[in-house]
Amino acid sequence: MKKIYMYILMGIALIALIFMLLMLSPFLNIENIEMNDLENLEKADIIRELKLDKTTNILTFNSFVAKRRLKTNYYVEDIKVTKKLPNTININIIERNIVGYIPYPSGYIYIDKYGMVVDVQPNYTKPLPMIYGLGFDKFIIGKKLKTDNQEAFEIVMEITNTIKSKEHLKNILKIDVSDLNDIHLYMENLDILLGGREALNIKMNTLNEILKNFKPEEKGFLYINDINKPPIFKYIT
Repeated sequence: MKKIYMYILMGIALIALIFMLLMLSPFLNIENIEMNDLENLEKADIIRELKLDKTTNILTFNSFVAKRRLKTNYYVEDIKVTKKLPNTININIIERNIVGYIPYPSGYIYIDKYGMVVDVQPNYTKPLPMIYGLGFDKFIIGKKLKTDNQEAFEIVMEITNTIKSKEHLKNILKIDVSDLNDIHLYMENLDILLGGREALNIKMNTLNEILKNFKPEEKGFLYINDINKPPIFKYIT
């Protein structure tokens, strides 16, 4: 029986020795970092945040800790980290989908498709709609925006997510929900009158179809506020 225990202890010691040698071996140092294309984040920043370099051993790299560390970045919605022996790490990041900006005294509030405040910046670079008419006293980055009028917030979310999903709505520059019975969208030369919230999905689909053949230089008002009547376009001369 003593011999059996001795063999077991020797086996454990041998395994531990092999593991220690592998951790010290440069053969298992991370040489390759694979990462999906990113829209808002920089790959170099992600690598720096994870503290990855060519001295990092793949066996000692903790994927759980890496995921938790990156989750503190509000642009990251989800992340999957996979080890590929002997020396490759695969990082797949799902970024939060920014759908619009809310002008604010210190700059612009970035919100995602769920209405979460992702960031506040003094300026913006991507052509996304400016959102007007949402009243709020404060906001917390990383939390859903709490507004004075929940219905107005829901309408904005519905409109912005529809804009993201429809090819011909990409040029909408402004959303105004100050009056929920007279909702306006604006393009460079076009004021779009949606009316109230009723049948909003139908109105947005109708708008997408109209804009397929719409010339950007045409100036005027587009009335799609009544789904029981044909859309009306009034030129500005």
